[in-house]
Amino acid sequence: MKANILVTILLLFMSTIGFTQIKYEGKINSKYKFIKMDDGSLKYVKYDKDNQTIFIHNIDNSLWRSVKLPLPKNHLLDEIKLISQTTFNKDDKVELVYSCVEYLAPENYEDPSESFVRINFTLNVITETGESLLKVDSSNEMEIIHTEGQNKMLIYKHVGESFNNNDETLIYNLP
Repeated sequence: MKANILVTILLLFMSTIGFTQIKYEGKINSKYKFIKMDDGSLKYVKYDKDNQTIFIHNIDNSLWRSVKLPLPKNHLLDEIKLISQTTFNKDDKVELVYSCVEYLAPENYEDPSESFVRINFTLNVITETGESLLKVDSSNEMEIIHTEGQNKMLIYKHVGESFNNNDETLIYNLP
């Protein structure tokens, strides 16, 4: 009998520990992008368009780092693809992969064959000091893969003026 009472009390104690209350911590505006870092921590990114600066915040809203983006002339930020500290260098500097876009209007608006706006993408890899590690024109997509004990970066490059042409995948070995 004592064993049954002891087991019942133990089960009640375990169930109350397992079902603790969910506690609200706050909110972050949905227009900010979340990035999972190499160490598993989450950060969110704000972009100041006027100063071309990325602000990387911790989940508790404290500023972690800020990075000035060296956007090419007439380009706008398209998307932050990756934020890392160990993917490209082994120092503690933050590295960013981002794409930017330039919209090119046709030179002759009256020519029906040139009635569309061309889009020019650029994929950039930089350090937090603005040092360029890689720039790939005509690209806005990439991924990091782990294969055969090595890390590779695949960059998908648009060849030609439309997305239906013979696109290429550029393969880079990472340290």
